[in-house]
Amino acid sequence: MGTERMILQLGTNNWQRGDEFAPGSGILHEAHHHAYDQLPDTKSYSIFPSPVQSSDRRDVAVFRLDHPIPICESVSPVSSYRWHAMSEDDFIAYRRRLTRFVAEYMDDIEHERGQPFGLAIAHHGFLNPVVMRDVLRMRARLGRPAMPLLCFVHGTALKMFAREKAGDAPEEFPRRFLPFMKQEAVFDPDVPGGVDVCATISREQTDALAEIFPEFPRERVLLSPNGYDQNVFRARDTRDRSAVLAEFTTVPYEGSSRPPEPVASDGDFDGVVVFCGKFADWKRLDALLRAAAVYEASGDKIATIVVGSGPLEAQRELQDLAFEELGLRHAYFLGPRSQSELALLYDAADVGCFPSYREPFGLVFIECMACGTPVIGADSGGPRDFVRDEVGALVPETSDGEALSRSLAAAITTALREDWKSTKGKAAARYALESFSVRQQCADLLAGVDQRMATRSGPS
Repeated sequence: MGTERMILQLGTNNWQRGDEFAPGSGILHEAHHHAYDQLPDTKSYSIFPSPVQSSDRRDVAVFRLDHPIPICESVSPVSSYRWHAMSEDDFIAYRRRLTRFVAEYMDDIEHERGQPFGLAIAHHGFLNPVVMRDVLRMRARLGRPAMPLLCFVHGTALKMFAREKAGDAPEEFPRRFLPFMKQEAVFDPDVPGGVDVCATISREQTDALAEIFPEFPRERVLLSPNGYDQNVFRARDTRDRSAVLAEFTTVPYEGSSRPPEPVASDGDFDGVVVFCGKFADWKRLDALLRAAAVYEASGDKIATIVVGSGPLEAQRELQDLAFEELGLRHAYFLGPRSQSELALLYDAADVGCFPSYREPFGLVFIECMACGTPVIGADSGGPRDFVRDEVGALVPETSDGEALSRSLAAAITTALREDWKSTKGKAAARYALESFSVRQQCADLLAGVDQRMATRSGPS
């Protein structure tokens, strides 16, 4: 039925469909799926887990769960169920069931298409590459053609391994899955059948991979900065902030005495700052809220719009910080929002602020920039690779929370006073479009895999 290059992607998070919101890696997986399909002679097939979704498409299979999606950290838009909370018996059963599901799906597609898959991609550096390795070994025993295994190493799995290795939180991160990965040896080049090529989203993530798995050859690691969906995130020719913000209503945490309220329906703000991210400590939303107390004290009417969520405890803690402790008058918690809604908010904002500590890459920065809005973050992690003066600013990294908040407040005040939206916004949109197209990212990934497979020597 054709000679397309067939790609199998195994995702670790759900896609954003229906009422189930997705974390960044799920959104990235879906974007890659569509981008591969747009490349010549290429067809993508994808598997992702979900406890609520299903699929009637042949190119997308949902691995149904009877529990929330397991995650490496403690916070996700859709789950708080950590891998470390799973019993050993349940973990073994999960691995076996997923392996069987992937193998059967690949068999069905190959039978239907009359040709074999040519590339397997495992998202995240934890269970998925192990499962794909197991599937490829099963296929080899049946005489199926070999194919490369690319592992797209997202940040949360590496963070989990680093916490286990550090041993600084043994109750939350007992030394369990890093020894498991070392025993499975999927990143060991001396053990046949493992990962052939890795992709990381930033130089810092490349270093983190080398720290956790020093045995994996550095020359087989591709630097692949995240791409964004330019059909969704783009600067608009016309901008009516009042009309945009009037469409949104706040989402108080469950049990809060604060009722939902519109985002100042008159939209008469002196400035608008937007944040998007999960409510995890390392995202440091609290630092932005404390910065908001500083710039609100100036007397200007500046809105701080928060998109994202987390466990109820984190929602309560951050909203109480904003309203009870800091007394913010113009902070608006909107909960998780769709990509199209987020694009509207980015477009309406004067600046995006994402003060994460060592953000693995920072796709929210790119998406915000693509909407013609400059960005502010901390000088650590992936944003150091691409946030330059023409598109925004990075404040000094520090473990001093008060100092960070002061720096953020000063940077935001400067951005509003100097009207960065007008002076940096067009450059930000142009830079995002020219450098971070998801289609170009996928084309470069395939070219990189082909090059490294052609020049690689020795066993995988």
